[in-house]
Amino acid sequence: MNLDESADHDEENRLNGADALPSLPIYNPEAEFDDEDMEEGPRTVLITGAAGNIGRKLRAAWSELYDLVLIDSAADPDDPDLIVADLAELDEDWITHFHGVDTVIHLAANPNDAASWEDLVGPNLDALGNVLHASALAGVDRVIFASSNHVMGGYRELDDGPIGVARPPRPDGPYGATKLMGERLGRSLASSFDMTFIALRLGWIQPGENRPETLTDDWSRGLWLSNGDLVRLFEGAVESDMDDRDFLVANGMSNNRGMRWDLSEAIEWLEYHPEDDAYAGQPES
Repeated sequence: MNLDESADHDEENRLNGADALPSLPIYNPEAEFDDEDMEEGPRTVLITGAAGNIGRKLRAAWSELYDLVLIDSAADPDDPDLIVADLAELDEDWITHFHGVDTVIHLAANPNDAASWEDLVGPNLDALGNVLHASALAGVDRVIFASSNHVMGGYRELDDGPIGVARPPRPDGPYGATKLMGERLGRSLASSFDMTFIALRLGWIQPGENRPETLTDDWSRGLWLSNGDLVRLFEGAVESDMDDRDFLVANGMSNNRGMRWDLSEAIEWLEYHPEDDAYAGQPES
């Protein structure tokens, strides 16, 4: 096929809808990024799902610590800093915002742990794949993925032993399964490109003040992650040097008395030192 025939073929595909994706740059590991600009001043952190529960808490804590790039799927007239994008659709318009970013924090997802597969595929799998693709294109150093305790939720009824990340995954439903798939996608990316991927299996973070008194059973209290510890955990994930390790999975809960969740990886690799306890002020049983 000569060049003219190739151009005609490409145009025919476009008109017929065969070209589903926009024309995007190809990842080039030897691309020259402006390292000097990226090293000067505060770190640039891009947050997806920036208008959600966790996103707002991180933004409040980091407004003067990092240069923040904020992406969410819905516009908010009271939040003019938001960049509105459907991450489930690969698009050059939002990919451009990844250039010059040091760290991506991927929070965007359907957070409903009772949602169907149909409702989860776009926001929880397609969006993550596109964010990882954009991060590789832009030469992002690190991606931090909001995974979930639901990856291991099947252990709630299985036994009463400690739940560490080395145990085989046991998702408790489609939501947990999508988070596990996200971890595996990240591991594949980290092994293929010069990037670090950290998956945080987060506990229970309630909106607003996030008081543990509203949690009525030991399983829920064991999962509790306070607002302060949430910020400490993510700051550790952003700042830790990882000793050239390119992939990490870590549990993310507060220091809750008697909980089954093992925080060893977060403590060792992210220098995470949780300060709060869902049972603080209560007598030991």
